[in-house]
Amino acid sequence: MALVPVALAAACRPAPPAVARPASGDVVQLLLVNDVYSADTLRDGRGGVARVAALRDAVARATGAPVQLLLAGDVLSPSVLSKWYQGRQMVEAFNAARLDLATLGNHEFDAGRPALLAALAASRFRWLSGNCGDAATGAPFPGVRGWDTVRVGGTKVGLFGTTVVVDYPSWVACRPAGPVTTALVDTLVAQGADLVVGLTHHFIHEDSVTLAREPRIHAILGGHEHDGRRIALDGRLLVKAMSNARTAVLVTFTRTAAGWRVADRTIPIEAGMAEDAPTAAVVARWRDSLVRRIGPDRVLGTAVDPINALDSVSRGGESRFGNLVADALRTGTGADVALINSGALRFDDVIPAGPVTRHLIEGIFLFADETRVVTFPLSGARLRALLETGVRPGGLGAGPYPQVSGVRVAVDARRPGGDRVVGALRRDDGRDIIATDTVRVAFVTYPACRSGDGYRIPEAAPACAAWAADPGAVPRSVDLLRRHLEGMGGRIIAPPLGRVTRLDRAAP
Repeated sequence: MALVPVALAAACRPAPPAVARPASGDVVQLLLVNDVYSADTLRDGRGGVARVAALRDAVARATGAPVQLLLAGDVLSPSVLSKWYQGRQMVEAFNAARLDLATLGNHEFDAGRPALLAALAASRFRWLSGNCGDAATGAPFPGVRGWDTVRVGGTKVGLFGTTVVVDYPSWVACRPAGPVTTALVDTLVAQGADLVVGLTHHFIHEDSVTLAREPRIHAILGGHEHDGRRIALDGRLLVKAMSNARTAVLVTFTRTAAGWRVADRTIPIEAGMAEDAPTAAVVARWRDSLVRRIGPDRVLGTAVDPINALDSVSRGGESRFGNLVADALRTGTGADVALINSGALRFDDVIPAGPVTRHLIEGIFLFADETRVVTFPLSGARLRALLETGVRPGGLGAGPYPQVSGVRVAVDARRPGGDRVVGALRRDDGRDIIATDTVRVAFVTYPACRSGDGYRIPEAAPACAAWAADPGAVPRSVDLLRRHLEGMGGRIIAPPLGRVTRLDRAAP
């Protein structure tokens, strides 16, 4: 049977488009979102769980075939609301949206074991992760399975879940996903699954290896990257949506005489789309002015132009938003150089031109302890090594990438890791920072004190010990940024680009 076309724009209107309805069991439709930290619409008008729920229902009506709604991890944290509610607001929103399945992402463990267990118990949808469980018992967390099956018409769909292996708290135990995946697929095949689909939360290169190594997997619907990804291999598919439901990916499997044919559409979730009323009502109840939490809001200044604070921009290279934050850290600490790993910047939105408020910038730094700022001495040679860590393969384009202040650097991503920083490091006034120079560096605590994102900085140990002894004595990034914005005289202008020269890119 031919693939049923779906007029996606029309499917978002109250009246669905007229399309041929597939025979039962001939079509399986899966709608993917991943890395959704806010259930509400974003400041730029995109996203919103209520819109995703309405889209799922509209596609089902238009095609006459059910749609399974899937979430590929990272939902309980981080967000401003999750600082205080530990993801309860997200569980309630996805319960209302009638989410079918979710896989555990790395940020599900941020708020601690009791918060995770409470979220799992409150979920009316099913959770998957075959490789992560409770370190104390060696068993899966309550309510979490490695695999599940769902009957769609005459088709038995087998789904498995796995989670990225990173540095986790001691109560979390995660095994490498490769051998686990093989065992999960074996089980699904033994269960008589007609389709085998991975719902995973991994780096794109890990998912790519899995798809290539395991030909029995028809598709992987993944998360962890925030900018949307797609890889096709031998008629099979690996897809990821953009974070915060800026897009959803509709994956359609059609039964043919030769087997299953898979197709996908990336659907922007935009202003003007219909909203599912029950989900919208839950989201509205959770809107929190933060007044009860951090006091009344107030204006810090006016952004002259929009400031692009999307993760995909700051993790992909130097950004004006990153420059603004790094300048705040350097100014507030009096350091010679300031760095901040882009993964610490969690706003993932555009700050519109106009008033910038205290509550707004609270949403930039969602890990309060990990974004306190320590200052320590570092040699020029070691500063170069830190920059190399941030631009290594897997660093450039991801959370480890450093936004910088007080240093100018040239980077060539065509070179091997460890040799990507090219030429001299320079101060803002043009003077070289030579290998034997000593500079005072400000860096946030996650990389500086906890070796987060692959950084190893023994020189920071005394500052980190002082932080551990008295956490309140070490400034929060958000407080340094607030003071910096207040000091701009009412006109907030993000600094221009030019601190990082990319030698691997053609000149404009």
